[in-house]
Amino acid sequence: MTNIWAATGAGGARGGRGAEQLIEELRGIFLFEAFSDEQLRWLAASAEELAFAAGRMVFTEDRPPDALWVLLTGELRLSRSVGGREIILEESDRPGTWAGWLPMFDNSAAVGARALAPSRLLRVPRAAVEHMLTHGFPIATHLLAGVFEGVQRFEALTRQQERLAALGRLSAGLAHELNNPAAAALRAAGQLRETLTGREARALALGRRLDEEQAAFLAEWGREAVARAAAAPPLDPLARSDREDELAAWLGRHGIRDTWGLASTLVEAGLEGGDLDAVAARLDPAALPGALDWLCATIGVAALAGEIEGGVARVSALVEGIKEYTSMDQAPVQDVDLPAGLEATLAILAPRLGGVTVARDYDRDLPAVSAHAGELNQVWTALIDNALDAMDGRGHLRVRAAREGERALVEIGDDGPGIPAAIRWRIFDPFFTTKGVGEGTGLGLDLCRRIVARYDGDIRVESTPGDTQFQVRLPLGHAG
Repeated sequence: MTNIWAATGAGGARGGRGAEQLIEELRGIFLFEAFSDEQLRWLAASAEELAFAAGRMVFTEDRPPDALWVLLTGELRLSRSVGGREIILEESDRPGTWAGWLPMFDNSAAVGARALAPSRLLRVPRAAVEHMLTHGFPIATHLLAGVFEGVQRFEALTRQQERLAALGRLSAGLAHELNNPAAAALRAAGQLRETLTGREARALALGRRLDEEQAAFLAEWGREAVARAAAAPPLDPLARSDREDELAAWLGRHGIRDTWGLASTLVEAGLEGGDLDAVAARLDPAALPGALDWLCATIGVAALAGEIEGGVARVSALVEGIKEYTSMDQAPVQDVDLPAGLEATLAILAPRLGGVTVARDYDRDLPAVSAHAGELNQVWTALIDNALDAMDGRGHLRVRAAREGERALVEIGDDGPGIPAAIRWRIFDPFFTTKGVGEGTGLGLDLCRRIVARYDGDIRVESTPGDTQFQVRLPLGHAG
């Protein structure tokens, strides 16, 4: 039995057959097999038969429902858009397949129906459906049984698609986050190879002009310069330009052409004219250009090695964040560090945080909770993702973890427009969403509620314009 409730829309051409023919046809359809002759005549008089060409929409997701539709002949596809993709809920050519309006549902789970082949459908208006259900027509059992089956299938398919869509978004973000440091490290490695080759040649040429004492001095001074370069504070553009002009003038006075951008490298290392005077005092004038050239190459090698180290460290940190987020190599239920899970989630969602300021408030002495860390991270992901959507990517996100008696409290807040009071009580209902057609499934907060309840916790929301916060409370305790 097929059952999906949906929004109705476009109609078709009315069939031209007689009432007796329609009644005889209805008599052979399982949905109406228990109807009496009188009830069948009433239905035939109260409903209308419509024809649809192949490919024609019977109803769409974006219009409110107004009738129950029953397939007489042809083939029907029921589907829903999730994340820009179509989820096919049912394809059936069985007469009696039905979809449309039912009074026991508010039709928040909108779906669409399309005729896959030339089809005839019976349109039963809302008033007629209510009459049948309140006047003892033997249809309620079919409808309720079909609703139960359809909701289960609908929810399973939608959840699967939502997980795939979420995985796709996270994967794309992670690929971007991993690519940046990896590309930087690769680029620095190529530059390092070239710089090392040049440095070796300069060292060989310089060695012929230095005695043992001068070579030892220059080697030590080079190590000090590299250390100073690593610790040198950044300069504003104006101060940097002034320093470069001063060092370029110093080089000119000593007959050194700034062929390799020596002044810029020396300024970046935090060196000044006085530092170069100390070098010039220990070396022969003929050796000074080569010594400074070698020194800049040495500083460049250290800087490139630092870039590679930073890129690899960033990749490693992201991998650790992924492991923490997914709880790889851990028992299904373990002692969960809530601040660590929140940080792992923020790291995973980093590509979406570009225009958002994040304020963290963690009780570092907060005891662990006994749960599956991966499931709790799903909750934090859904709540933070919703907050970012509400702020349209710009605003202030607040993330807090604290102790509240014998329970842990996690708060996710944003300064978006807020949730209207008229719908606030419904936001945890399955399939309820305020997003446009195809943009949301309405299962994110329902999933949060289910996960939190699994650990004897609760989730609630407080919202006014400019201040919305979701609160999750979980019992403190250790895994057994």
